[in-house]
This record gives sequence, structure tokens and C-alpha cells, in this order.
Amino acid sequence: MNKLYTLLLSLLIVSCGDNTSTTIEECSRFDEISAFLDSVIDAEDFVTSFDNSCDNFIIEFNKSNTLTINRDCISNFEIIDTNSLLVDMGDQGTLSFPYLEYNLFELNYNPLGWTPLSASLKVNSRKPGTVKVTIAKKNSDGTDLTKSHQHNDMDATYPVLGLYYNHTNEILIEWISSDTTRSETIIIETPLQPDFIPEINITTLDTAAMEPGMTFIAYRAKENPSVPFMLDHNGELRYILDYTGHPDLKYLNYDVGLERLENGNFYFGHWPTNKLYEVDIFGEIINKWELTGYTFHHNVQEKENGNLLVTVSKNGSTHLNGSFTIEDHIVELDRNTGLIAHVWDLRESMGENRAVQSVNMNAEYIDWIHANAVIEDPSDNTIIVSCRKQGIVKLNYDNEVQWIMNNHFRWGRNRRGEDLNQFLLTPLDNYGSPITDQRILNGLENHEDFEWSWFQHAPFVLEGNRLFCFDNGDRRNYDGQQKYSRAVEYIIDQDNMTVQQVWAYGKERGLEAYSNIVSDVDYLPQQNNILFAPGSGVSNGVGKLGGKIIEIDYDTKNVVFEMSITAPYIVWHRVERMPLYPD
Repeated sequence: MNKLYTLLLSLLIVSCGDNTSTTIEECSRFDEISAFLDSVIDAEDFVTSFDNSCDNFIIEFNKSNTLTINRDCISNFEIIDTNSLLVDMGDQGTLSFPYLEYNLFELNYNPLGWTPLSASLKVNSRKPGTVKVTIAKKNSDGTDLTKSHQHNDMDATYPVLGLYYNHTNEILIEWISSDTTRSETIIIETPLQPDFIPEINITTLDTAAMEPGMTFIAYRAKENPSVPFMLDHNGELRYILDYTGHPDLKYLNYDVGLERLENGNFYFGHWPTNKLYEVDIFGEIINKWELTGYTFHHNVQEKENGNLLVTVSKNGSTHLNGSFTIEDHIVELDRNTGLIAHVWDLRESMGENRAVQSVNMNAEYIDWIHANAVIEDPSDNTIIVSCRKQGIVKLNYDNEVQWIMNNHFRWGRNRRGEDLNQFLLTPLDNYGSPITDQRILNGLENHEDFEWSWFQHAPFVLEGNRLFCFDNGDRRNYDGQQKYSRAVEYIIDQDNMTVQQVWAYGKERGLEAYSNIVSDVDYLPQQNNILFAPGSGVSNGVGKLGGKIIEIDYDTKNVVFEMSITAPYIVWHRVERMPLYPD
């Protein structure tokens, strides 16, 4: 016999035909009244009327139940929001009964105040079931946005994502359980779109050939705070995280931007502090970590084991000439303990005196390597670091160089005395033969089959030896005369210390896809596409500069999606294609 049934048997029950009356005479029996309320909610019942005119407070319910409570037990009662009867029993507590209609769905718009295109949904049922949420499309060009959730927990809340700005949003909520089917349409009026949202123009749209999901932009042109947002395939904003007025993040600068953890939450660092954050889809801070002795910049990346790799500056780090250095350390943070589990000091492994790519050795703070990204290579437990001013380097956990992918011009020794030339990869042509021309090796000229990357960003690896990056092309061939950026793929043969270029896109676009700083490239696995996203100073027409997002079929190099965004200076470091919902 279950506990609730036992409790209800302990009440005084008087039957009169088909009606059931439950009477509570002792005020101390609050728990039993609470159990009765639970049974009302389970039955999806509600109050139809109540009577306070005699010694007892009598509540009538839709399904022929009557609850009678000694009037002396009740200190106050009132109707709240027209759908709840609030019964205050003094020191015992307060109970809220569904009034006039069972409130199965509770929708809370913008629950924390940071996500104005969202709501949270609570389903007031202890029965398991499925709740389906559909946001109606804005116009004929759009599509309805539907998400289903399996409901097993009375206290669970579900995100409702994808509202439109400045719109009467129609939200259809459907509930299906073993014995109940119910639906309700709820209207949410949203405010005007903020004026900091940039001009968005879509020039190519082939939805059948595109990777599904939404385009997530870690927008940087908006400052104090930076504000990321998601766009649907029609360029409509469907999600935004705006920490304006937040006590901790109102001046947020996430630098490279937000990424999504395996658990579905977002994570980022806050430049120039020593803090990293994990937040949920509504912007609630789930975790915050501090990197004692370091300052975050650029990038934080989740490893397969859940730890975080972070590009940092070490407080007090100095160059051999006595000046301070910045952006030349990598740390691994243990997410469970919050402690730094490992440190890579790039001054030890790389050449801090190599100044060929815009390094100012006379600066008070020498930015000699400018590590702008770090990823793991789980195939051999190493890390790969994108060093804007020194190429891409692979390091093991002893901070030993495995290879360096950069032109061969003027490499020397590191602090350990190792000659770094031994770690330089030799380029191959399309036939697999080594390229030996010194002008090409040193980056002064390009080979028809091979080009080095220049001031690159956003590396990632596929299948262990396929290395992609965004080749910005800044100061290409040391003279900077050719201005184009590329998404480029190389095959790294670590055993033979060679590199072969096997795929590239962007050179043919010239200035209209050229960004000398920031920017991103990603692989989209469902369609075998490449997302190429130059993020600053891109020519979007006469007098218009900003960024472009170009989705390319890997096999044919056909453009299946292209969007230009006009905004000043840095528009983004990173752009992702991802599902709207975090699962």
C-alpha cells in the first residue's frame, strides 16, 4: 500500500452518494492536507468554489471532492493570478490549490533576465509523459520549431527556445500521458530587437545541402558585455545571451567566445580576469573557476576527459631580455577540483627570440608567440597550439616539441638549447615529393601545390593526422601583397616529419573573404561541409566591412550558404553551427 494512500485513509472521510468529503479538524494535520493537495494535482483536478461563511472552510473540486478544514486553522486565503487559491495556515505553512482550471503548464518568460528569446516551462504533473513545444513560424519563409521532452520529474523545468524579437509568439504546448492528452496555446509578446544587432544579409541559401542547426556567433562588436546570439537559416535571431546589468558578467569579454560542453552547457573565459565560467542555456552560472597566478586570454577548450585546456598569460613572466611576456603559457584545469593539473611554458619549448612575424622585442610586454588557440590530440595524448606569430606546434605532456608547422625562416634554439629546425615539417607537393626550394621553404614564395598558413586561427584535427586551420594570410610571404584568407587542410606525417596541403578554399574569393585577424573554420560532419568564417574587416560591399559565414560542400567546393554581417572591427573570433537545444 503506497504512502499517499495510507495518509488519505487516515483522514476522516464521509461518503454521500457519489460525492466524497474529506474533513480536517486538527490544525496540526498540515502534512495530510499537503498530501491531499498532491492527490489533487496528480488527478489534474482544480477548485471550482469555496465557502468561508461558517465554522469550517469548505473547498469544492471539479471531480466531486470536497475538502473541509476547521476555520480556526486558517489565518488567511486569497486568489492569486486568477488561477490559484492560496490557503495560509499560519505557522503550519501555505498551500496553493489550482483554481477554476487546472494549471498544467506554467510558462515563465526570460526566467533569469539574460535570455529575452526564451522561456522556461514547468509541467504540473507527477505522471510520466511527453511534453511537446512548438513555436509557430514568423512568416511563410520560416518553419515551425518543435522540441519534445520526456517528463518524469514534477520539479523539472524545460527550456523553450527560439522566440522572435518584436513579435507575437504563438507557443503550442501539447501533453501526452498514459491517460491524458491536453494542449494549450500561449502567447508571448517580445520586445524590440536591440539596436546593437548588426546588419545581416543572406546571399546563398540551399537548406537541403546545409548542415542542420543554427548559426551561433560569439559576437564581439558589442562590448560591455559581449553578446553571443544564434541565427536561423533566414537570418532571424532565435537566441541571445545578454548579461547587461549582471553582477558578475556585465563587462564580459569572452575573447574567442563561448563553446558548448559535452553536458550541453556553455563555457568561456572572461578576459582579462583569471576566471572561467560554465553557464546553462538561461545564463545561470553553474561553475566558476579561478586560475591563480594566471590571466585568461583567447581560448578555453574541453578535453575528452572533461578537463579544460586554457591559453593564459603567467603573471610576472619575463623574456630573456628582462621585459615581461604575455600569452605564452598553456594550462590544464581539473574541472572537478578546480586546480591546475598541468602547465606548458612556451618559453621553454619554443623560440622566444624569433622576431620575424611582427614581434616587437622592445615592448614593455613582449607578445612574441601570441597563442590564440589550444586543442588536444587524443590520438597520442598531446596538445596542438596555434601561435599566431610562430605557426602551429604540437607538444607532449613534458612540453617537448613534436613538430612545428611554419615556414623555415630564421629558427634558432629554445631555452633548453634544442635546435628548433629539427622539428620543422617538410612540405610535400601533390605527388608526395619534398619541396626543396628555399624561397618556398622560407615562406617568401608559394608553391602551386602548397602554401604555409600565416597568422592562423582555429585549428582542429580529424582522424589524427588531418589538420585544419583558418589561414588568415596576414603579411603573407612577408610582404603582404597578396591579401586572401583560406580554410586549409593539411595531412601531417609525424613519423616522416612532412606536411601536405590537400584542400583549401578562400584564395579565389580575395578581399571579399579576407580577414587578417580572428576568424574560424569548422567541419560539419552530417553534410561533409566546411564552415569558413572570416570575422573582421571583410568587404561586404561598398563602404561595408564586417564578417562572412560561408558553408562549402567539401567535395565540390560549391557554396551552399553565405551570410554577410556588417559591423565594426572584430565581429567574431568563432562561429559554430549547432542545435538550438543543448542536447
